[in-house]
Amino acid sequence: MAAVFSRRLARADEPALRKALASTRRSGSGDPPASLFRQCEVETRQVDGHRFFIVRPRGAGPVRGYLLYLHGGGYVNPPAVLHWWFIARLARALNLACTVPLYPLGPEHTCEAGIAFASKVYQRLVDDYGADNLLVMGDSAGGGLALAVLQQSKVTPAGLILNAPWLDASVSDPSQIEIERGEWLLNRFTLRTWGGWWAGSRDLQDPLVSPLFGDLSTLPPTLLFCGSGDILVADARRLARAAPRTTHYIEEEGLMHVYPLMPFFPETRRAWIEIETFANDRLPRSGRAVN
Repeated sequence: MAAVFSRRLARADEPALRKALASTRRSGSGDPPASLFRQCEVETRQVDGHRFFIVRPRGAGPVRGYLLYLHGGGYVNPPAVLHWWFIARLARALNLACTVPLYPLGPEHTCEAGIAFASKVYQRLVDDYGADNLLVMGDSAGGGLALAVLQQSKVTPAGLILNAPWLDASVSDPSQIEIERGEWLLNRFTLRTWGGWWAGSRDLQDPLVSPLFGDLSTLPPTLLFCGSGDILVADARRLARAAPRTTHYIEEEGLMHVYPLMPFFPETRRAWIEIETFANDRLPRSGRAVN
């Protein structure tokens, strides 16, 4: 999920975006809020100098499965409090252990570092618990990262859940020009700037940067959400068209970016029903918990 300053800086230059990013980062580290610990058990681990968190429902005993959650934030922002509350709800409602990597961010790091770290965490989960017990989920930039990781892996998880994924860092779809007029959160200038930081020396349409242009033939069963008022709906529509056999696409009229994270929409309740059904269809039932 992109920072809320992006719309205000729609016509700003890159130094202004860097200054705004520095200010946003000073306001929080991206760590889980203290109040989350009352509802969930939270464990911190580290790989190659980067942390990841494991969030489990408190006192629930063995979980029924595992979920790798890759957070949004334009590849430049750490997870927000809203992400952590959504993850906690996933853990409690579905009885899952949710692994959340704090992957390397731009502009200090590029896609190679982010994908390498997220892939290492993904492979560790596969090795420890089995791909059949694992779901992968990502929102916005985290959705793009999730797809890029799976395209680099030879192992397919039980399912993939994408919430308004950012799949084309070049923001090249012609429909986005008109969608941007009513978009209050995201804009093409900011997205392309952030995408350029993430790409480094790579082209913006390189599949490591924009997995929409990578191999979509081996997608696992995929649940895909987006609102029609989101500039990234162009990416969601293109993915749904490219992989119709594996993708169940839900588009809500007029809704904003990553709307399933927002607790106040009636459409969010519908999204949760879809998420629970999807997980129930692809993970062991609650009576078949795994360690």
